[in-house]
Amino acid sequence: MQNVLRQLFLIIIFACSVSTQSVSSEKIKSFFSNSALNIESSSLEIIDSEKKAIFKDQVRIVNEDALLATDNLILHYSFDDITGDIQVEKITCEGNVLIEYENQVITSLNAVYDARINQVVFSDEVIISRDEGNAIKADKVSVDLDTMRIKMDSKSRVKAFITPNN
Repeated sequence: MQNVLRQLFLIIIFACSVSTQSVSSEKIKSFFSNSALNIESSSLEIIDSEKKAIFKDQVRIVNEDALLATDNLILHYSFDDITGDIQVEKITCEGNVLIEYENQVITSLNAVYDARINQVVFSDEVIISRDEGNAIKADKVSVDLDTMRIKMDSKSRVKAFITPNN
């Protein structure tokens, strides 16, 4: 289970790198390879027949430098028959998603990571902020983790608030 949650953090931190400063996947992998994770929720239900784990109510996943908080988190997984490792298929965060990493914050009402297409989609009231005064607001943000192509959409308009460096 710990390897699965490490992969979750890698995915989320990729999404947090939506900024002018790029973060390499190798740097992230080496950073998290030795980091302990603290996972809290009001309940955890593992339904092995459906290959899913459900963390409910005030879910918090923390390591020394990153935080993921959401109301509920559903993790779909499979087993690699050759290695016996657990593979993440899909992660769904439902309600009040908050991701903090270094000087970056992402908030939304929902977030979904789909491992099959290696994509994270944040939806409903998405705000991505970096440093003081820099933020982007959209209804939906899609991040292709293979290419780091980021697409932001909004029913009305995507809004960016950018302040010059002092």
